[in-house]
Amino acid sequence: MKIAIKLRPAIVLFAALSFALFSGAAVAQSISDVIAPKEPLILKQQGSFFVGGRQTQSDATGWDQTPPVSAFGSGDVTVDQMYVQFQIPVTSSSRRKVPLVFVHGCCLTSKTWETTPDGRMGWYEYFTRLGYPTYLAEQSARARSGFNGTIYNEVKLGMQPPSAQPFVLIATYQFAWSIFRFGPNFGVAWPDEQFPMNKVDELFKQVIPDLILTEVPDLAAEFVSPTTDNPTVANMAALARDLGGAVLAGHSQSSGFPTQAALKEPTGVRGIIQLETGCFANLTPAQIAILAKIPILIVVGDHFSSPQPSPACTTELQQINAAGGDMTFIALPKLGLFGNSHMFMQDKNNLEVADIIQNWISRHVERKHRGG
Repeated sequence: MKIAIKLRPAIVLFAALSFALFSGAAVAQSISDVIAPKEPLILKQQGSFFVGGRQTQSDATGWDQTPPVSAFGSGDVTVDQMYVQFQIPVTSSSRRKVPLVFVHGCCLTSKTWETTPDGRMGWYEYFTRLGYPTYLAEQSARARSGFNGTIYNEVKLGMQPPSAQPFVLIATYQFAWSIFRFGPNFGVAWPDEQFPMNKVDELFKQVIPDLILTEVPDLAAEFVSPTTDNPTVANMAALARDLGGAVLAGHSQSSGFPTQAALKEPTGVRGIIQLETGCFANLTPAQIAILAKIPILIVVGDHFSSPQPSPACTTELQQINAAGGDMTFIALPKLGLFGNSHMFMQDKNNLEVADIIQNWISRHVERKHRGG
């Protein structure tokens, strides 16, 4: 199955937008930009917690360089933990829905799923309003999950050679513009671009240094291998189990994490959602058998430079469905939604995309577990 997506001519952004992007004009988001909902959000519970983590020894904490606390230059620290925030709506037992776990992509945080750059409702609130217990997990070694900085101090102190220090990945404006498919060239947006380009500077504020290479040795290998030692993946599997079952959703860099989590421990994985690819073309028969028992959804936006689904997704679709599985591929243009970026959870039609996903969950995950 191949779905060709025709590229459209590009246009140069309006002068005012260009000025805003490159001169720091006053288009920044403020609290007045946040749109108040028509109805209150009523919650049963809201909170946060950590999943996983392990104790390790650090002999390069940096405190030995800072009197009067120089006695603490070494000691025990916790690493590889995953921070999770959640909202559980007030619903009757008859309307209780499967928990959803969302994980962000490269160089971002759980802000991905919150209020959009132009102040509209994000998926965190929207799926909660739809009745789903909604969990946002931050990758291990990112943002509130924290990271192990020992190696950087060891290099600084000469305890390790500079070559031992992993790169910190930094996503520039140009990187984001290209990877997120805002337009064919930096500063040039697609005519039908759905991302709120007048607030693109707010997206740039969301970008933070990515320390995933402190957790995995080779990022490129993570995209093609269905197995991994990435602690985020193990933490996602543990969270799904601890919730008594959950749908795991990954985006971009993390799009393959739900599949990898299911292969590590399928116990609690009720469904897999891969946003913007995340397919594996090298599954073993045993892995295919595991995944054939779990509904899988792939969703991609518009303006890909190559036909969709990708060869890897085409292979996985054929393998899973031939084994009696339930794997669905959705290219949004095929459903009449054009111009969606890589960040369609923040696009102007983000709630329309959310409704497509919610409908799939209802039909493929919840109906299956109701025996319908």
